[in-house]
Amino acid sequence: MQIQKNHWPSLILLVIFASSFFLLVILSAVTALISAMDLFAKQGDPAGEMISAFAFGFIAFLLGLCCWFVLQKTLGKENADFPVSFPFPLWQTAALIGVFVICISIGVLITVAETPWLGWLTLPIFTILVVVPPIWLIFNLGTKDISLGSRWQFFAVLGVGMTIGPVLMIITEIVLLVGMILFGAVYLSLSNPDLLKELSNLGEVIRQTTDDQTVINLLTPYITDPAILITSVVYIALFVPLIEELLKPLALWVLGKRIASPAQGFALGMLSGAAFALIESLNASSDGSISWGVIVGARTGTSILHMTSSSLVGWGIASAFKEKRWGRLAGAYLSAVLIHGVWNACAAGAGISAIGESLGKPEWVFNYTPAMICGLLVMGIGMVAVVLASNRKLRHSQIQPIIEEKVESPA
Repeated sequence: MQIQKNHWPSLILLVIFASSFFLLVILSAVTALISAMDLFAKQGDPAGEMISAFAFGFIAFLLGLCCWFVLQKTLGKENADFPVSFPFPLWQTAALIGVFVICISIGVLITVAETPWLGWLTLPIFTILVVVPPIWLIFNLGTKDISLGSRWQFFAVLGVGMTIGPVLMIITEIVLLVGMILFGAVYLSLSNPDLLKELSNLGEVIRQTTDDQTVINLLTPYITDPAILITSVVYIALFVPLIEELLKPLALWVLGKRIASPAQGFALGMLSGAAFALIESLNASSDGSISWGVIVGARTGTSILHMTSSSLVGWGIASAFKEKRWGRLAGAYLSAVLIHGVWNACAAGAGISAIGESLGKPEWVFNYTPAMICGLLVMGIGMVAVVLASNRKLRHSQIQPIIEEKVESPA
C-alpha cells in the first residue's frame, strides 16, 4: 500500500544524503590509499590517516541507512511512517561500558608500543569502538520510553545532523572568525599601525621557520596578552555556542509542528546532538600517536555536552511550536548556550594552561589546569544527571495525559 507520492522534503533530503554518501565513500577510499602508501614509505601518520578513512566510511554507512528510510518516504511506502524504537535491555549498558574500557585500554598500549603497522591495523577500529558506545549509551538513557516519531523522520533528523547542520556551523563560525580578524586588523591600522606592521613581519618570519619551539617563542608575547586571551575566550565560549546550539537541531526547526510533543522534541534534539558529536569526535580522533587515548577519551565528555545541550533546545523548539511556549524555548536555548559556553571556557583554559611551560608561564600548569579539569568532570557528571532526570520527567508527561483520558472516558 502506498500512502503518499511526491513527498518533496524527503526527495530533497534524499539527494543531499546520497550526494554526501558518495562523497564520503570516495574520501574514505582515497584516504585509505594514501594511508597505505605512507605506511610503506614510513612517513606521515598512517594510523591517523586510516582512522580518518574508517571515520568517513562509518559515517557513509549511517548515511546509507538514512538514504534507505528517506527513500521509502519518497516512494510513498507505508513502512516509512512506522514508529521507530530501539529496545535497550540493561545488559547493553554493561556491554557498552565494557567495550569502551577494553578498547581504549588496548589502544593505549598499542600507541605506547609505537609499532606503526600495528596501530595502522587496529586503531581505526578501536577509535569507532571508543567513540560510538558513550554516544549510544547516553542516547538510550535519555530517550528511554520516549516516542522517537516515524522511521523516515528519525533518519531525516540523523542525516541532517551529519550533513547540512555541521556544514552550516563551520561556514558560519569561519565567517565570524574572519570578520573578527578583519575588524581587529582595521582597528589596529587606525589605532596602532606600528603593531600591525610588527604582526605582519612576524607572519613572514613564522612562514620561514620550521622549528616548532621557535614559533612558540615568537608567539608567546601575543598568546599571553590579556586582550588576545579574552577575545579568544569570548569567541570560543560565547559565539561558538550561540551558533552551534542554534544550528545543531536544524531539522527540528524545519519539522516544527510535526513534532508530537516536547518529550519527542527532547529525544530528537538529543539525536541531533548525537549526530554532530559523532562527526566531530571521529574527525578529532584521527591521531595515531601516543596522544590517541587522551583525545578519544576526552571526546566522551564533549559528546555528552552536545547531546545534553541539543536535547534542551529540541525540547524548547517543540514546546514553542506545539504549546506556544516561546519563553520556554528562549530559556532552553540560553541554558544550552550557558552550559556549552562554560564547558568550552574550561576546555580552552585547560588547553592553554597545559602549555604554560612552553609559553614561559609554568605556574599556569599548577594553578589552573587542575581546576579546569575538575570543572569539566563535574559538568560531565551533572549533564548525565540532567539527562536522566529529564527522561524520567518527560516519560511521566507522556503517560499522564493517557491516564487522564482513561479516567474521563471509562470503557
